[in-house]
Amino acid sequence: MVTFQQRLAGAGIRRLPWLTATAFLVTAVPSCLQAAIPSLLRHLERTPAGLGGQWWRSLTSLLVQDGGVLGTISNLAFLLVVGVIAEQVLTRPRWLVLYLVPGLAGEFVGYAWQPAGAGNSVAVCGLSGALAVLMLRDRMSAPGVAPAAQLLWAGAVVATASPIAAVPVFVLAGPLLRLSGARRALACAVAGAAVLACGVALTADQNIHGAALLAGALLGAPIAAPRPGAAITSGPRRDQAAGQTPDPGASAP
Repeated sequence: MVTFQQRLAGAGIRRLPWLTATAFLVTAVPSCLQAAIPSLLRHLERTPAGLGGQWWRSLTSLLVQDGGVLGTISNLAFLLVVGVIAEQVLTRPRWLVLYLVPGLAGEFVGYAWQPAGAGNSVAVCGLSGALAVLMLRDRMSAPGVAPAAQLLWAGAVVATASPIAAVPVFVLAGPLLRLSGARRALACAVAGAAVLACGVALTADQNIHGAALLAGALLGAPIAAPRPGAAITSGPRRDQAAGQTPDPGASAP
């Protein structure tokens, strides 16, 4: 019988994602407390006062949600999904930088485009943008679920601007999930390019998620690299994907 741990390993999830779990808890607690303390959002969200004396709002706005119950569930769920994937391939210090810096960049852009708001979605966009660059550059380093997960997240943020425009993004996620082996390199390339295209389109629409996606991509370009031992596929499949002939005498690590 295949265990849950073996299923995770088969999907490329082999590293304990404790940093993602920590970020999830730090965000989930105040986000859920909003239900009991409605004024919490008002005190912590991004407002023009954040550029004045209430400087903390630029950071605390990442810990509460302005999208109601569905928005809260979506943001926290995708933090887990995208965060776990990113933690498989990035070192944890880089994960933290690529979560916080683009998140803060999205908040500061928000002062111009959307002066009031809150949510950790812009921070998740930072990880997603960096993953998109990594998936284009080293296509076999990301877990097999990464292309579909990236497109589902891209569809979710595109839906904040236009639900109709998000439909083809969601539809594309299905076929990419079924690609494996050498074809997974193609899936990573398609998903990475699609995420960056969504970032450009959202930025043109003055949507802060687009700015955060592009900030993650720009910051990720020089620093997003697979951590040692992060290659998800090994053996003949990886050799064939790279265009090399597998060595039948090679021993497994």
